[in-house]
Amino acid sequence: MRLSTFCVVILLLGVLSAQAAVMAAGNTVPRAGTVFLGEQGLDITATGATAGSQIVWYGPGGSPASVPTATLTVDDPAEFYISPVLFGDKTGPWFVIPGNSLAFYVQDPLIEIRVVDETRNFQITNEVTWIPKGDVVGFRIDTNVYEIAKRPGSPGAPVTLRVRGPGGVEYSSLDGYQLEDIMVSGSPFQTGPVWFTGDYESGSYSVWAESTGNDMNLNYKREGKTVTPPVEFLLQSTNPLITPEPTTRPATVLTTLPPTTIPATLPPATVQTQVPATTLTESPGTPPATGTPATTPTSAVPGFGTALSVSALAAGTLILVIRRR
Repeated sequence: MRLSTFCVVILLLGVLSAQAAVMAAGNTVPRAGTVFLGEQGLDITATGATAGSQIVWYGPGGSPASVPTATLTVDDPAEFYISPVLFGDKTGPWFVIPGNSLAFYVQDPLIEIRVVDETRNFQITNEVTWIPKGDVVGFRIDTNVYEIAKRPGSPGAPVTLRVRGPGGVEYSSLDGYQLEDIMVSGSPFQTGPVWFTGDYESGSYSVWAESTGNDMNLNYKREGKTVTPPVEFLLQSTNPLITPEPTTRPATVLTTLPPTTIPATLPPATVQTQVPATTLTESPGTPPATGTPATTPTSAVPGFGTALSVSALAAGTLILVIRRR
């Protein structure tokens, strides 16, 4: 095996060992420590519980002097599960009997996420849903699971941030800041400015957080308990509340003139009949015409004379026929 390969193997083993140590430390519950609904694989041997021993609950704020309200038998104290079904309505102190020594406190986990514009010092709310592209963003986590940090050797309570961008893309890191297993040791926990938005695509984003310690987010997936409601906002350069003015010229309005009315029937055209001039011929011996103007003869209707002659002939023929009879 080459030396470089050997070094890589050793490095990986070291990382895995460190992760296992962190997980083990996060699983170890001290006497009178705090555990959360949904946590599994807990080691509660330090509380005095043993395999087959019993733990009891005396009710909210109950006193060990009273009669237990609930009793559970411990199967394996090194692999203990805070079942939401068994412990869901029984938060508070649990005791190991017969000595009634305090074993641990059961709590309902709570978590909330806030998206903060560190550049302009505001956070996303129901009324403010826009971050100017180019601003630097940070996150604030409010939770009670930081109590896990009080366990022996624990670096904190692991919380994972989920960031989903345009097209459904989910990010595991933002500008080198890892979003998985962020160790929270107090509340509120603030990341500070970790996301320079100028390098990311404009569009709609969703951010939510999950408490992943000992798989509580898988065993007890409740909004507001182990997972936050998504915080949604728009990342773009222009304020979406400002409507830009139109840049195109208004359309030219053409005025339509009413159509010209044309009469359906035109008046008949006046036909002027030119009357030919009458030529007067002087006969020999006829005294010259006096100054009295000659009467203009009336123009005969064409064909009228012919029609008259035909009518007269027909009338004469009819008279002769009648007389012969």
